Amino acid sequence: MHPLVSKKRPKIYIRKTIPQNYLDKMMELGAELIMEPWQYGDLEQPPKHDISHCNIVLTLGLHDTLAITQFAPKVEWVQSLSVGLEALLHKDVIESPITITNTKGCTSVPIAEHTIAMISGLARGIPFMIRNQLKKAWEPTPITDLTKSTVGIIGYGEIGKEIAKRCKAFNMSVIGCKKRPEIQKSDDPADFIVGLDELDTVIKKADFLILALPSTKETFHLVNKKKLEMMKKSSFLINIGRGNIIVEKDLITVLKEKRIAGAALDVFDIEPLPKHHELWDLDNVIISPHNAYYSPNTMDSYMELFLENIKRFMNGHELLNVVDKRMGY
Repeated sequence: MHPLVSKKRPKIYIRKTIPQNYLDKMMELGAELIMEPWQYGDLEQPPKHDISHCNIVLTLGLHDTLAITQFAPKVEWVQSLSVGLEALLHKDVIESPITITNTKGCTSVPIAEHTIAMISGLARGIPFMIRNQLKKAWEPTPITDLTKSTVGIIGYGEIGKEIAKRCKAFNMSVIGCKKRPEIQKSDDPADFIVGLDELDTVIKKADFLILALPSTKETFHLVNKKKLEMMKKSSFLINIGRGNIIVEKDLITVLKEKRIAGAALDVFDIEPLPKHHELWDLDNVIISPHNAYYSPNTMDSYMELFLENIKRFMNGHELLNVVDKRMGY
């Protein structure tokens, strides 16, 4: 940008609660802020302020449809504070000129650490131990060795690589399965990287099957009864991707009938998971409340990315983490 060309002033409509120190940093950059937090689960309200001049929206693409653009026709860019964009990426937004960025990469390490905890917990029979402890029952626990077992990571991207690094420390074999297997680095931690056309083979080989896929038309209900029945009876399923990747009723059936050894689930069709849901009562399941991404440093990572993108926006430079709206990620 020519030095005499004035910078674009960021005018930001903020729909999440943000720590004050980061709001201060935004204002130091010259940003004008309008804050109207919309909490997950609450009914969406129309804006109480005039946002017609706002050119940036900071929100949660997981549940925000961006209906507020009818009040904010000048929005050029939306920064999602989630990697998932299920609500945001509908026809109107996809066909609009609005740029969408997400928080890809900010949560890869916490998700990988969570996944390793689930792998270890399932292998050592933690769900059974906890239930026995609550019953004060001194009973044997089913145990699986991690050494020399095979991990299949479906949706092998940034998160998958972080999982693979940690699995190798346990002397596990790792197969990454991704849409474009030809795109890889020579120092990749996986032992093998294959295309989604080899999905069935990976499912059959895996002792631990990790789902790390985004929610797209192609991944919706990808893992159904047929796929689940390809798994070894001794294998475990871990889903840290999206709930709608799995046909939930089919998963419940194979878990109840012990056709697989167990599962660790962080995401579900309906969230929060209803109290009456059958998954709560299965003794071979670990349930976490969609918090695999979380660490005490999560918001810091989000905000550092957003601040960098604000600077880029002001200077007319390419933003980080731009989403291909038609691909969905």
